[in-house]
Amino acid sequence: MKIEQAVALIKDKLPEKRVTHSLNVAETAVKLAEIYDGDAQKAELAGVLHDYCKYDDLGTMYQIVTSRGLDSNLLSYGVEILHGPVAALIMQETFGIDDEEVLLAIKNHTTGRAQMTKTEKLVFIADYIEPGRQTPGVEEIRELAYNQGSLDKTIYEISKRTVLYLISKDINVYDATIACLNYYNYSDERVKDD
Repeated sequence: MKIEQAVALIKDKLPEKRVTHSLNVAETAVKLAEIYDGDAQKAELAGVLHDYCKYDDLGTMYQIVTSRGLDSNLLSYGVEILHGPVAALIMQETFGIDDEEVLLAIKNHTTGRAQMTKTEKLVFIADYIEPGRQTPGVEEIRELAYNQGSLDKTIYEISKRTVLYLISKDINVYDATIACLNYYNYSDERVKDD
């Protein structure tokens, strides 16, 4: 799928604010790809499409999880977790996207996971630091992503902050997010950098 087609797709489905966010994520992912020698085209496409199912009906998403054999643990979570895996499936089945890196980046942009591909890393970070985000502490994460030279450290910091936030609100933490936190806490890159 060409970028123009992806942009048209989200403009037809998502509210303007979410379209702006998606375009910001795509642009940020491209900047990160340039810094970290990633595939800018894959990162841009995944960035544009990552929130395609953000506003879909929860019941419909549960049906997709069940009927398509997605991880049954997803049924314990809401739209915040479900929209990534469901969007990846729809992009593959309905729109013919078959690039595994793009699909994984869409699928895991919210939760992360252990052993992410570079494209997944770029989109995961871009979703957190895009210019429209005003999360407390986001400037520190931007500094880490743009100037400290480590995708893995950035992922660890994002995962840590996400888990701490969810715990502080008594919200269940998805297994893949814990695996992401643990993996990037003990990865070879972090050990070498410390």
